[in-house]
Amino acid sequence: MESTSYLRGRIPSVLLAALVLALSRLQSTGALDILFWPQMYCRGQSVGCFGIAPGVCCTIPPTPWLSVEVRNSVPCQLTDIFIGGGCTGLWGSFTGTVCASGAKFTGARWNPICRRRQLLADVSDDEQQACTDASSGCKKLVDPNALVYNSGEGNWVLITDNAIWLYEQLKNVPDSEKVAWLTAQGATYTSKTE
Repeated sequence: MESTSYLRGRIPSVLLAALVLALSRLQSTGALDILFWPQMYCRGQSVGCFGIAPGVCCTIPPTPWLSVEVRNSVPCQLTDIFIGGGCTGLWGSFTGTVCASGAKFTGARWNPICRRRQLLADVSDDEQQACTDASSGCKKLVDPNALVYNSGEGNWVLITDNAIWLYEQLKNVPDSEKVAWLTAQGATYTSKTE
């Protein structure tokens, strides 16, 4: 009888520990968004990678991308921003959400940097090394999967495999018609207050 009551008292604490571990795992491997903007200070319309996994380089065609925005990042996620083609010439590294301006950017990636979270991450040691060696850049590259238009009051977001092609199309749409064009493509709206 005594051992049964001991177990009943321990089960809630074991379940609580398992829940905390599961929640920390979800938080630690959360993806973030990287956007490239042709204007300084992350304004206008952009393309980027939404929900990019750790250790993967979001590459962008060589166009004057004058600013990079990192969204949904936490202090235990280090984002490296590159110039010179893909993820080869490190320009700077940041933690947290940031808008960086001042160069012609060509790629970005992130990696977990906190030891506890790094142990829980889904990135293998080989994958981690592939993207931390600045001389070789990343072995895993992805093209942008998102088109974003900042209307001044909020963002219109279109998740698509052909983000670059649609970005080029959107550049030719008059400003007064951009929202209607994006809506017709299936974009969703997020206000700045959300």
